[in-house]
Amino acid sequence: MLTRNDPALPPITLISGFLGSGKTTLLRRLLARADRRIGVIVNEFGAIGIDGALLEQSGAGQLIELSGGCVCCVAGSDVIVAIETLANSGPLDAIAIETSGLAEPGAIVRQLRAVDISLDALVTLVSTADYEQALAATPLTARQIRLADLIVLTHGDLVDGQTIQHVIARVREINQRAPLVPAIYGEVAPDLIFSPRSDGRLPSELSHQHAEFHALNWQADLPLRRSTLEQTLRDLAAKGIFRAKGIIYCTDLPWADEVHLVAGRLRLSALRFVQQPTPLCRLVLIGDAQALAEASAALDACIDSAERIAQWRARYAEIE
Repeated sequence: MLTRNDPALPPITLISGFLGSGKTTLLRRLLARADRRIGVIVNEFGAIGIDGALLEQSGAGQLIELSGGCVCCVAGSDVIVAIETLANSGPLDAIAIETSGLAEPGAIVRQLRAVDISLDALVTLVSTADYEQALAATPLTARQIRLADLIVLTHGDLVDGQTIQHVIARVREINQRAPLVPAIYGEVAPDLIFSPRSDGRLPSELSHQHAEFHALNWQADLPLRRSTLEQTLRDLAAKGIFRAKGIIYCTDLPWADEVHLVAGRLRLSALRFVQQPTPLCRLVLIGDAQALAEASAALDACIDSAERIAQWRARYAEIE
């Protein structure tokens, strides 16, 4: 068992933040820019791993993915094993743990302390575009902010200056000690994320509670019709889906799309794979249970017609 004084244990940074705040985007940028060897543990609330595939695309070498539950509870013991595995796999300069958006950071800190491992820093991402929705959705948002050693304000390109100042003031009501750093598309200096700063404080009044969110894992091995998918995701958002992310193929393009839906805001961006993944399409949706009950059938209806799929396969016989 490794301990905090073990020379084989590199500094550990916990990257927290509510659903869709930009954690994976930040980590992808850090991996691309950092001149150090970073081991990554990524935790997904759903059973399908999406973030791990995206981080591998960004060049993460030492990566362990924990899916199907939050590291603060269901996958709690697994994170300790993952840390040991990374530390024993070779020399690393740092370990980054990307939590699920529904993870309680206080519970993770307690788990690490129980085995005498402490954090180098707890970094919380806050979306300036979705702050009020996230705060209204669950008290977990405030708890993630309260514990932070560093707060990264994301999505500032999507709002005006007045909104940013409003969010800063609201965040300061919760946490007055953590530095605030703006980030567009995850652009933050690696030294800000991987430099020691944690004072080890953990408010005793924090309890381990989860928001009333549920996850749906959807897969298909056939390409989709883009217009139908976009409208379906917007409809599901209006019915109570807060977050959706995944990798999909549509019949209008030869390559994959990375899908992000956050608080009704939908973005699809091209994603080049060296080899086609199996299955072709993977989505994780998080939100209200009733909305999720309708989601599988709605997404199944996005699969394109047999004729258009045959044309797509013939047109793009060798997809990049």
